[in-house]
Amino acid sequence: CYHCKLNMKEGDPAVYAERAGYDKLWHPSCFVCCTCGELLVDMIYFWKNGNLYCGRHYCDSERPRCAGCDELIFSNEYTLAEGQNWHLKHFCCFDCDCVLAGITYLTVNDKPVCKSCYMKNHAVV
Repeated sequence: CYHCKLNMKEGDPAVYAERAGYDKLWHPSCFVCCTCGELLVDMIYFWKNGNLYCGRHYCDSERPRCAGCDELIFSNEYTLAEGQNWHLKHFCCFDCDCVLAGITYLTVNDKPVCKSCYMKNHAVV
């Protein structure tokens, strides 16, 4: 078995993945996504760099995912803020919803706020 490295016994069911090559077999319970462990026997699988992936984690390896909407980001323009990727329109002020990409913002209770909302709602008077 390519995953657990145990010998396949004669007569036991085995999974063959065409994209992985003719030399690799898995026990059905070992044919899982390398990221989340989801069983892939009856699912669409992806093979990349010697690893099996479910659809979600294969796509995550190809494109960033927006922290705001949890969708893949296909645009070449997006922002990296607070250690996460965001569609430009989804990285917004928590108070007024104005787009924060490319402008100065502050965080209040781990939530981003624009400078004017900070001065109006959170700054000490």
